[in-house]
Amino acid sequence: MKNIQEKMENRFSKVQDGIDKGRGKIEEIKEKSKINKQIGDYQVQKSNIVLNMGMLLYEKIRKEEIQDNDFDELSLKIIELDKMIYESNKKVKEIEELQRENICECGNIINKNDKFCASCGNKVEIEEDIKEYNICNMCEAEIDLDCNYCECCGTKIKEQKYEL
Repeated sequence: MKNIQEKMENRFSKVQDGIDKGRGKIEEIKEKSKINKQIGDYQVQKSNIVLNMGMLLYEKIRKEEIQDNDFDELSLKIIELDKMIYESNKKVKEIEELQRENICECGNIINKNDKFCASCGNKVEIEEDIKEYNICNMCEAEIDLDCNYCECCGTKIKEQKYEL
């Protein structure tokens, strides 16, 4: 009987050791996971700081507070992307403007692209805007005359008038 009890205690001891090792591994995994999460958080913080530094540097280059030829190619790419974003936003505004409804003299709601009122038959007068604009020296976007800075890239506008 003593022999059986010793064997059971020995097996129980081995099981207990296995459980303790498993708990140790779980704690180790938890600790590594916690540290890896901290590393990830630090990397995100670092990325945000680097992004902010890059934006600050780009702004200073655009304002000609810093001149470094190493950034010229990247700056030109950013300006081109700014122009594409600006032009795309203008297209969205134009589409929204076409969808906007007007009211005829008779009170009927008419669309911008209608030529005649469906209710009274009056011709819809389309006012064509002939307006002058400036051209940005940096990104070559068309900018309203009353703007002092380019709406596209933020560069100070020099006096140049063009007719559309």
